[in-house]
Amino acid sequence: MTPTVSATNPQKRILHAAADLFAQVGFNGASTRDIARLASVNDATVYRHFSSKKDLFAAVIEAELQKLRVRADLLVHVANVEDVRAALCVIFELLTEALAGQPRLLRLLQFSVLEFGSALQPLYQKYLGELLEGAAAYLESWRPRDALLCENPRAMVVAFAVTVVGLQTLYPLFGGKQLALRPVRDSAADCVDLWHAVLASTNRGK
Repeated sequence: MTPTVSATNPQKRILHAAADLFAQVGFNGASTRDIARLASVNDATVYRHFSSKKDLFAAVIEAELQKLRVRADLLVHVANVEDVRAALCVIFELLTEALAGQPRLLRLLQFSVLEFGSALQPLYQKYLGELLEGAAAYLESWRPRDALLCENPRAMVVAFAVTVVGLQTLYPLFGGKQLALRPVRDSAADCVDLWHAVLASTNRGK
């Protein structure tokens, strides 16, 4: 029987072990000794592949970001909708499909922001920038028609992404049930209605 790559490749085992541990306890809570033990290697092997624990953490984040997949049919749907509310629903669904399906990545991103601030921002931009900027550019096209009650579409898309991440973390605490039990489209519609109400209220106050 041929051994699997993960079983024979120490670097992949280290990355996998580090991803699990960093997602559980964060960067500061994980030690390279524990990571080495989980990966069945010694400490020297960890540092042979990664120059520092921070370098390993960045490699873990990048490896998880590389797993993001955006459904092509949703991208097509965004371009073909006929009203801004439907566009917002699809964009929220797009972000949910990309982010909510990666619970380990969400935990890693939360820890990275708490422990590193914006230090890893270039890495986020590399993998998430195209998705966010593409959605923002599409929403920008609605502004001349006064269909979008928002002066900064990019900020709105980022707020949507933050909402997706926050829902995965906080919904079980306040919603009374796991978010996963609700269809993605229903959650998207609820959040779009909320943002529409907030934006409309803000614009009426001007």
